[in-house]
Amino acid sequence: MEACPRVDEELKHRLREVCPTLVLASQSPNRRRILEDAGVNVITRPQDIWEICGLTEPGAVVMELSRQKFQSYLDSSLFDPSLPAIAVDTLVCLDGKLLGKPKDEAEAEKMLRSLSGRWHEVLSGLSVYNPETGKKCTVSDITRVHFMDLDREMIAWYIATGDCVGAAGAYKIQSNGYRLIDKTEGSLSNIIGLPLEKLVSVLS
Repeated sequence: MEACPRVDEELKHRLREVCPTLVLASQSPNRRRILEDAGVNVITRPQDIWEICGLTEPGAVVMELSRQKFQSYLDSSLFDPSLPAIAVDTLVCLDGKLLGKPKDEAEAEKMLRSLSGRWHEVLSGLSVYNPETGKKCTVSDITRVHFMDLDREMIAWYIATGDCVGAAGAYKIQSNGYRLIDKTEGSLSNIIGLPLEKLVSVLS
């Protein structure tokens, strides 16, 4: 990609209309940033869960982990029924196998080599509470991403940026990761970790 992707301004406007204030049941700075960049007032309520669900199908895994974070917030003393709330889980999937966050640089290098020159999927599970109806639901979103062919120098440079830390699949499109990507199909915000199109659809 020639430039760092930006969320569409019309989408930001629609999000502000349906959700001027939102509770984010997560400690993710990326998710908070994308919401605040859209003009949403964000209240963070991080949830400490084990992130183990016993499932193997990628779509089911992200939805279940999202539900676990969400239920933890709903069951807490901090739950505010007057405010919309969300919990999100995002993972990278290559050949049906999930790629989480690399534990060190060696694992990050292995992940990036496996993604080089290939398509993979970014999957998100999004749980939403709508105060107007009192209802909650969990939906999913998938974005396809194609990496350029990465040589040793490119991978070494990217690891040196520090972007791999805390990033599913060892990259962050919103920082330097866009330089590794050839093309995408689907929601760009989903790759960052929050499918805004799905969120606006559910809340409206």
